[in-house]
Amino acid sequence: MTVRKVLFFGMVFMVQAWVWSQGREGDLRVESSARINELLAQKTEYNKENNSYPGFKIQIYYGSEKQCYEIQDEFRKLFPKIPTSIVFSTPQWKLQVGNFRTRLEADRSIVSIKEEYPAAIVLATNISLD
Repeated sequence: MTVRKVLFFGMVFMVQAWVWSQGREGDLRVESSARINELLAQKTEYNKENNSYPGFKIQIYYGSEKQCYEIQDEFRKLFPKIPTSIVFSTPQWKLQVGNFRTRLEADRSIVSIKEEYPAAIVLATNISLD
């Protein structure tokens, strides 16, 4: 037999073996320890109880309480779909708007908000996703 014939038959045999191995069906069994299942259950329970996540808000005002509530009313008329929250941090009242999961979402929204509130800034904070 020549070298060419040996190589040819060798290639034919390898291709047939590869095709045959790809066509077989098998069973897949995944085993995990009881500790992994316990940790997953704890994480699920924690997520149910804790509804705040790291995210971003846009702060449009800080100052007096009365002015803060007035600006909140004004903002709600201009941007009715964006949620607002007032935070008191001694000695200032702060009006923060939005619940953004990413900085990119906050940056996209601040463009239109800055047209009305030029001093608006993006803050990293915990947000509630109800």
